[in-house]
Amino acid sequence: MVAFDPAAKERELHDEATSWDTSAPVPAGPSDIPTVDVGPWFESADPADLADAADVLRDACERVGFHQLVGHGVTDAEIEEIFAATRAFHALDDELKQPILMDRAGHPVGGSGWMPVGERKLPRRAKGNLNEAFLVKRDEHLGFDDNQWLDDAVLPGFRATVEAYNRRVEALALRLLPVWAVALDLPADFFASAFEHPFQRLRMTHYPPDLASATDEFGIAPHVDTTFFTLLLQDSPGLTIFSAERQCWISVPSVPGAFVVNSGELLRTWSNDRVLSTRHFANNSATESRYSIPFFFNATADFPMECLPSCHGPDNPPRYPTISYNQSQAVVQGE
Repeated sequence: MVAFDPAAKERELHDEATSWDTSAPVPAGPSDIPTVDVGPWFESADPADLADAADVLRDACERVGFHQLVGHGVTDAEIEEIFAATRAFHALDDELKQPILMDRAGHPVGGSGWMPVGERKLPRRAKGNLNEAFLVKRDEHLGFDDNQWLDDAVLPGFRATVEAYNRRVEALALRLLPVWAVALDLPADFFASAFEHPFQRLRMTHYPPDLASATDEFGIAPHVDTTFFTLLLQDSPGLTIFSAERQCWISVPSVPGAFVVNSGELLRTWSNDRVLSTRHFANNSATESRYSIPFFFNATADFPMECLPSCHGPDNPPRYPTISYNQSQAVVQGE
């Protein structure tokens, strides 16, 4: 077992990402991205329905690292409301967003507020990403009030809409934990203590139309997420993932009403590499704006994540030390 070095990990992720050839993506085939339907279990609470959903999730997280989530209970109206708020925020002049600039001097919470086009953070890259975003983060010690918000007179109702959606998707993420536990051959309530105060970030992203032809320009550069899992809404295609099974890049379709879900580095290491952390990137449309809303979900920031009991044994010892989000991914993210 090797001790975790967050600086070395950041260099590794950066170097790996810049070495990937992303030039020839192909459309996803019928079995490339599984669909996990949690609706029957949410409705019945029957362990058999939980097991059925977990079986599909197990295949998805061990073979692909991504899946489409349906039956989740978030309504079309709720989805449209958060997309409308995202579009309205990014339609504002930059001068109106400047007072809540992410990482501005004098604001004590990093990684929240407005991130303009061309920023080289999240993920860190040598070239700026062709997107802008509004970010909100929460954990045991950070609440909504600790984030940066526009005055309500500038964009009436925006904060209320964002807070309501954040609470809604957090509740969904917590409700999904038993599916992930059973998929990993653990008791359904196994993750409850680890997520009493989850660290989470909501990112409302705008990919403006891009007329550039450079092959090394990205809406968001190739990377892997550092999360337990990520719940993503996208209003149009643009996301591309690497298929380990096919050894090629595949374009993820935009399925109305579905969340695109992927596991990240936190769960990969916690599961002793059983669960994939799949590389991916996004590109802009040449003609129109694209919007996506990922919700990054992690364990309580100081919870010690010891190798999952179902993911190691005499012939498969733990590869990673017991470590918390604060000691690992938070350092990599520059928290």
